[in-house]
Amino acid sequence: MVEFLNKLLAKWGRVALIILFLAGIATITSQLSQPDPSVPVANLKPINLDGYHRLLILAPHCDDETLSSAGLILAAQRAGIEVRVVIATNGDGFLFATIQDFQKIYPLPADFIRMGEMRQQESLKALAILGVKPDQVNFLSYPDRGTPALWNDHWAVSNPYRSPYSGDTQSPYAITYNPRSVYAGQDFLADITSILESYRPDLIVYPHPQDVHPDHWGLNVFTRLAITLIHHNDPSFQPTQLTYLVHRPDFPEIKGLNPQASLTPPSIIYSLSPDWYQLDLTSADTSLKGQAVLAYRSQLPLLRNLLESFVRANETFSAVHDATLATVAQGAIDNPSAWMNPSGQPVDPVQLDPVGDFATRSFVPAGDLTAVYAARDVQGNLQVCAQLREGTIPEITYFLRLKALTNNGIVTYQSRTGNIPAGWHPVHRSGVYACTTASLNALGNPWAVFVGAATEGGGRIEDESAWQMIYINQP
Repeated sequence: MVEFLNKLLAKWGRVALIILFLAGIATITSQLSQPDPSVPVANLKPINLDGYHRLLILAPHCDDETLSSAGLILAAQRAGIEVRVVIATNGDGFLFATIQDFQKIYPLPADFIRMGEMRQQESLKALAILGVKPDQVNFLSYPDRGTPALWNDHWAVSNPYRSPYSGDTQSPYAITYNPRSVYAGQDFLADITSILESYRPDLIVYPHPQDVHPDHWGLNVFTRLAITLIHHNDPSFQPTQLTYLVHRPDFPEIKGLNPQASLTPPSIIYSLSPDWYQLDLTSADTSLKGQAVLAYRSQLPLLRNLLESFVRANETFSAVHDATLATVAQGAIDNPSAWMNPSGQPVDPVQLDPVGDFATRSFVPAGDLTAVYAARDVQGNLQVCAQLREGTIPEITYFLRLKALTNNGIVTYQSRTGNIPAGWHPVHRSGVYACTTASLNALGNPWAVFVGAATEGGGRIEDESAWQMIYINQP
């Protein structure tokens, strides 16, 4: 083992240093965003399961379903509620777990696939401890860490994403919900939609939009899109939606096994949207959850402290809120602080973003998003602006992206500052704002849009807003 570790450090020494650096950054970040005081448990509303019949839990990776919702699964089954679990990726892109588990400095695609197969079995074992049978579990087998690429860059089935781990453009796994699907946003959306339409859940639980892991916020937007599209065609489909948080440096507030303690959301997230719920777990349920967590043997050597942080006396969930597009009657289009609606009232942001919640965002205020605005002007254009903590600068690239939902399909609109690739649109900077203008007619006169913003500096993402779904009332 010592010889292996020496070889590993020789090969991955720079990566190890990066990890140590990021660990230091995480510590600083935790200090920057440390809840002080923490959100009182009494502020969280209790979850009432009365009247529900079918619970659907969507997880980005094998273990998220247990970390977030093991207690909810147990409570639902006691209440006679049918439970189904959907796992989007098999978590085969965890490089260091693959190196550690298979003792290979240079993992091959077959090794990453073995890791994915192992993690599938771990979820089945964990869920069996919770009383969930294999036929209640669907593995979609989409690419680990590829969900944002399916949303932003590989939407069409004609342009599939290739996993850098398995090397494939579609699932190589024997256990796959739809083996014909390719790694493209259209197919990912179609698979989630198929499950929602056939199962008809009345309670859906999926990742929080402010989760910093890309597969988590990615699954959030795909799930919200699928629910929105089904509801548009069938207004009777109105499931309750709850989201859960797993990945943030400030959550859980104290790491490690502490089954008597309670989870509370990060204060910086709670302050933006205080509509949070909790489910109290019995001591027996907390114990079962702990047993289920230990079923993820491939993850324990590196992540045990984090995984056991979720074995607590409760589980926390946040409500989902959509927005409605406002109309701007007064105010310059590149200054949302001056936007007024026809009644003379200020136009509020459609999405708020945590401020200074990571070290780089704290140190680079021009890359730190604070809000996203969207409104229709009197000419029939959609005006979208991202607000930064301080004035925008040319060294930072600002992105504004849309998914327009029309009666003829989904239209993608992408815009940015700097060099504009073919098919993209310009973003212009104005003080603390970065704005773009899109003709609603050119977008296909959508009935709703999803809006997201991001900043990039030095080739890396500085900040990303949560995507927001905005209904558009026809004028």
